[in-house]
Amino acid sequence: MEPNLTDSASLIDPERRDIAPLGRTDLSSTWLALIRKYIRGEPDDGAFTGAHTPNVTPVTAAECAARLADADRVFAQWLAPLGRSAAQVAGIEPARIAVALNHMHHESRRLTMCDDALLDNVVTLAREVIERRVPGDFIEAGAWRGGVTILMRAALTAFGDLHRTVWVADSFAGLPAPDPASDLRDAIWHHVMRAVGLLQSDLDGVRSAFARAGLLDRRVRFLPGWFADTLPAAPIERLALMRLDGDWYDSTRDALEALYPRLSPGGFVIVDDYGLPTGCARAVDEYREQHGIDAPLEWANQQAVYWRKPL
Repeated sequence: MEPNLTDSASLIDPERRDIAPLGRTDLSSTWLALIRKYIRGEPDDGAFTGAHTPNVTPVTAAECAARLADADRVFAQWLAPLGRSAAQVAGIEPARIAVALNHMHHESRRLTMCDDALLDNVVTLAREVIERRVPGDFIEAGAWRGGVTILMRAALTAFGDLHRTVWVADSFAGLPAPDPASDLRDAIWHHVMRAVGLLQSDLDGVRSAFARAGLLDRRVRFLPGWFADTLPAAPIERLALMRLDGDWYDSTRDALEALYPRLSPGGFVIVDDYGLPTGCARAVDEYREQHGIDAPLEWANQQAVYWRKPL
């Protein structure tokens, strides 16, 4: 059954047949715009009630500096051979770290941290695979509060798809602890990000976020747990669009190994954290080289890349 939005939101539900002034394309675009406002936590007309509003205390630059100093102690055996401090390995000064951390959690109504360019990228690629009939489901590995997967599910309705499933994969227990021997920078960032609860989200909260938008149905399926445990055995036959937001080297590598072989030719993979100072880019570059993937990387913004699996 296709979703029916709540009363005020149903005024722009693309499944409505009694709205004459707008064509389906205009109606779908208007509806997707409302969904985008909702997941970005922007003011709306009250169509979606009960928005996510935790009470979060802002992180300060001084706190970030203190956490980096503590990381010198925690990771001393790995830092000593390098002759570098944790702050030097992290590569970003405390004031900028504080800005990044507060973007993650202090904007309490947000269901996604994605900017307009990243949301545009998801919608554009979703439409592309739907219109070209590339077989397979959609997935985001690292869904946080569910915003991007809500947009993916909305895109299925907006572009007339009646069969695909959206998979929501997340630990719902925060970010995993990286092995400092595998990627010391990831381990240091993990230590610092304890200041924002390691981006832990709540499965029931994500379900509720889907439900508020009228998009919680049988075509939304959840994969709670660490990627290494859940993704290899996930009952997914084929994918047309996969978005990876695992932050670390190991998480990104686990997701690529489990999911990329199921991506249909002509499908897209998006990697959210490629441009960030974590091990994500190394995982992507290694995987592409080892598997002879030479499809060009395209930048969605300064942070995320994507490529199309060759036909």
